Amino acid sequence: MTMDWEAWARRAEAALDFQREERWRDLFAEGAEFGDPNTPSTTDLRRVQRGTARIFPDWRQEITRIRGGDDWAVFEWVGRATYAGMTDDDPVAGTAIEMHGATIVEVDEEGLVTSWRDYLDRKEPEEQILRAAERSQHAKDRP
Repeated sequence: MTMDWEAWARRAEAALDFQREERWRDLFAEGAEFGDPNTPSTTDLRRVQRGTARIFPDWRQEITRIRGGDDWAVFEWVGRATYAGMTDDDPVAGTAIEMHGATIVEVDEEGLVTSWRDYLDRKEPEEQILRAAERSQHAKDRP
């Protein structure tokens, strides 16, 4: 099977846009595993998606480059979202973040993901949120 990774990437982008109807979980085969620096490998894709949506409810991801073979690919991406905050009165809720990373996927003969491993720097969005908190505190400290 020769995989059309560009077409797969466009389908994945649609599924990774939480404002659209496509579902990220629909990209996966039964029993597929997901892992990233925050999530030890798991087959509980619902938990992963719910956790992401709780923190970044409008998450969307652009796949900027993809290369692969018959049953695997590596892609680079840029994720963009709005931070929901940890509490209802979190002063940095609403902060826009941008995150960069790379992912390795393995797929079955139907093109469904059997393994998805994200690689990213968790500090990137944390630093953006921290800067927003510092700006918020600075604004409060002004007379």
